[in-house]
Amino acid sequence: MKTKLPIKNLLKVSCSFSLAISLFLFSSSSMEGETMEGASCRSIMFFFLMMFISIGNTGLLVILKEKNRVGGRNCTAWFYVSSFVMSTLIMWIMYAFQMYLIQQGISARTLGIKVKGDIIYLYTAVQGLFVNSVLLLLQNFIIVQDANNKAQLENSRLNAASSEAAYQLLQQQIQPHFLFNALNILKSLIKKSPARAEDYLQRLSDFLRVSVSGNKRGLATLHDEVKLGIDYLEMQKVRFGEALRFSFDTTKSEGLLPVFSLQPLLENAIKHNELTDADPLTIEIKQTGNWISVANNIKLRSVTEHSTGSGLANLAERYKLLSGDDIEIKDDGKVFSVSLKILDNEDRNYRR
Repeated sequence: MKTKLPIKNLLKVSCSFSLAISLFLFSSSSMEGETMEGASCRSIMFFFLMMFISIGNTGLLVILKEKNRVGGRNCTAWFYVSSFVMSTLIMWIMYAFQMYLIQQGISARTLGIKVKGDIIYLYTAVQGLFVNSVLLLLQNFIIVQDANNKAQLENSRLNAASSEAAYQLLQQQIQPHFLFNALNILKSLIKKSPARAEDYLQRLSDFLRVSVSGNKRGLATLHDEVKLGIDYLEMQKVRFGEALRFSFDTTKSEGLLPVFSLQPLLENAIKHNELTDADPLTIEIKQTGNWISVANNIKLRSVTEHSTGSGLANLAERYKLLSGDDIEIKDDGKVFSVSLKILDNEDRNYRR
């Protein structure tokens, strides 16, 4: 998941830090007996020196981060080399500007009194490196803090979304009409076909156990999600008969999906479409490469069951938080499909 640099925070804190150091330098110079003009000139020059270096470092972060994103290489070494070269150049430019002000009689000499000759450039370079090191430590601290805050916020949102999804599913499964239908079907099967009743009861038991057990990780294996979907559709098949047709085509059982990701899609297809023997609802669960999709033909009900309408949006948000990617939704008026990329253990963007 892409993390944006906290540019505003970097510049804001750098400006505040530079101003504070400049005020401290002004007060210390005044107490040491330097003239007001000299103290002011030194503190102002130092303020702009720190601001130029801070802005330069921020610009380098943006540029090298973009290059790193495209090229896929580590930009840390290049950043620090570029940063120290940049700070040295800025220090030399500021020194040359100060010398110009002294020559024009605008400023009194405050630098280089004891350091003479070409060694002054080494002296100013070392000063620039020291100032830049302090600013880099400050900027790195801001970036790390910002990343930690974003990670905590992301985890909080993920926990809230997962809890909401689990609560909605649990609430949905235990509401009276679901249990009423399930128990009525089970009662009917016990009288007509004890073997089918036993199979139905086993699927209902597995389905409810998964629904109420919860999943703290927010992820489930592809195998478990597919089995939950099969159990759900097999129970609905008993209810709707030939009005409901479905097929599963999965090539592997490895991989992960957000918990309760397939079942809500299957339920939405049944809830929002007409099911008749003459024109049955056909649901196809198919795996293509690293993607799995749920597709159904569209024949919308004239009157739909009550729905909060947040199931698909909740799934999209949870999937975005877990993987950094979006789910794919297609609707051409004839077929409605939702596709999710199967997550791998080493590639998933899920942090705990």
